[in-house]
Amino acid sequence: MQNVRAAAAVALTSVLRDGRSFSGELDSSHLDNRNETTTSDKHPLDSRDLALYRELCFGTLRHYFYLDAVLKPFLRKPLGKKDTDIRALLLMGLYQIIFLRTPDHASLNATVDACKTLKKPWAKGLINAVLRSYLRTIDPLQKIAEASLPTIKDAAAQQSHPTWLYEKIQHAWPDQWQSIINYNNALPPMGLRINLQQCSRDDYQQLLIERDIASHCCAITDTGIILEKPADVSALPHFDQAWSSVQDSGAQLATKLLDAQPGDYVLDACAAPGGKAAHLLQHTPSLHLLAMDVSATRLERVKQTVERCLAGANDSNDVSIIAEQVQTRCGDAADLDSWWQRQPLDKILLDAPCSGSGIISHHPDIKLLRRAADLISFNTQQLRLLQGLWPALADGGQLLYCTCSIMPEENANMISRFLAQTPSAILEPLKVNWGVDTGAGHQLLPNTGENGGFFYAKIRKRKAT
Repeated sequence: MQNVRAAAAVALTSVLRDGRSFSGELDSSHLDNRNETTTSDKHPLDSRDLALYRELCFGTLRHYFYLDAVLKPFLRKPLGKKDTDIRALLLMGLYQIIFLRTPDHASLNATVDACKTLKKPWAKGLINAVLRSYLRTIDPLQKIAEASLPTIKDAAAQQSHPTWLYEKIQHAWPDQWQSIINYNNALPPMGLRINLQQCSRDDYQQLLIERDIASHCCAITDTGIILEKPADVSALPHFDQAWSSVQDSGAQLATKLLDAQPGDYVLDACAAPGGKAAHLLQHTPSLHLLAMDVSATRLERVKQTVERCLAGANDSNDVSIIAEQVQTRCGDAADLDSWWQRQPLDKILLDAPCSGSGIISHHPDIKLLRRAADLISFNTQQLRLLQGLWPALADGGQLLYCTCSIMPEENANMISRFLAQTPSAILEPLKVNWGVDTGAGHQLLPNTGENGGFFYAKIRKRKAT
């Protein structure tokens, strides 16, 4: 069986050194070891070890800036890029000791043992010395206390955020910044979207009760249920028949806000991974949906998501039924000449590329991978999509702009900028009881244990006179 901590170190190296996103899946391609056996080629870790692998990776990423600040004083000199995996092991060892309360000897020995799998036996002494040095600084009684985290002088690092992001959150949300920081550092809620074509939310919750799965109904959407503890989808009632899907409750708001009607021609302009497209089709089965994405690989995921939801709803695996309800196309939605057939669109859902700053709880690697300068790049993409898609919208048609960001420059400021440049665009008021009315759309702020942060603005195209 693969060494769990070595596998986690490889995954963390991919993020820390190579700048790649972490999906939670296991990549064992770099851990081939002829002296070890695997349970299968696809899943070299059993379910228990896979859960530990994800805990170690997500947890270390979530608290990276804090752990890095704790680690630095114990290293005589920084480790080079080629030894990022060893640095990852050190951070992981500290995470186990500080946050998981793993027994000292277990954390230390298991982390040291991972060096063998990584083929870096020289690092055993380093890891052993660093972790033992840290343990000597801890008061044994302090480890039992709830508030026993070492104090770091740098405020951003103490809150486990990069300085630029920490300061931006404080500036954008001076009254709510601490709750946003707390959400970013917390385990994400597991939200379900109930397919009301198949089952009422109350009835589905009763099915969960019968399986001893505790949950509560989401307050902001009539399709949302929040599980008190994450569960494997195989344990969820009728999941394979699309009675439920995993989706943040904040993302579920898009379908109701777009309010597509039977027969509408609707474009989901940046459709991956497909959750919103599937929800639209479940909510209004007779609409005509075109789902686009610029990435062919991500578009395949959209197809799989839609096929699961629609085939389950039709009690059929007949893909031709699905093809009648939705079309998919790989391409740049803003480049109308490459795909638009001059049939005006009744509704457009623009889930624009963004910083992802509202869903860091789900994707803690965002803290490491994003830079302040990235917001400028996203702004360019967002405005280009708004301007590029606008001619395809029918007179009187509506465009729903949404992001999973909490940054005003990607949200209210972007909508205000577009409205100022587009005389035919009219902001539609959102009559909702959630979020913050920014004057140019509604901002749903992250809420620990409930939902991520999402922004929504609805724009109507003025009818020609």
